[in-house]
Amino acid sequence: MRITKLLPWLFLLGVGGAQGAELACGDFLSRLGQKPAYIVYQGCQQNRERQDQPFEARYQVDGKHARQAEAYLRRTYGLPRLKRYCCVWDSTPHSWRDRRTGYSYIFGMATGETPVRTRDAWPRIERFVVQVDGYAQDP
Repeated sequence: MRITKLLPWLFLLGVGGAQGAELACGDFLSRLGQKPAYIVYQGCQQNRERQDQPFEARYQVDGKHARQAEAYLRRTYGLPRLKRYCCVWDSTPHSWRDRRTGYSYIFGMATGETPVRTRDAWPRIERFVVQVDGYAQDP
């Protein structure tokens, strides 16, 4: 078979195959895999004020499950360990690309202001927040 007959089919594969469905707001962690029940989806919105207008999905984790959530996010997406800075626990933002779709995500996990200074005392923190920003193009 001549290559000229294959070209239209190859073009269609290239156009439709890489990203599949459009990226849209939603529970990214559930879409990407087996999200643990202790990471509770709170909602999503597109932030048109930020560069590349990412979709921002927010989650909440009770302090008693924070170690498990951190371990899951580290193991699954490579999130760095949370560190204490001044008066909060925070991870540095971490980017991860879904090889199936080509979409990029930036993960972060943090607390609000807290007097808790050790990881062993994390259960005393009422809630941790996880944010996952989804980008249709590279951030």
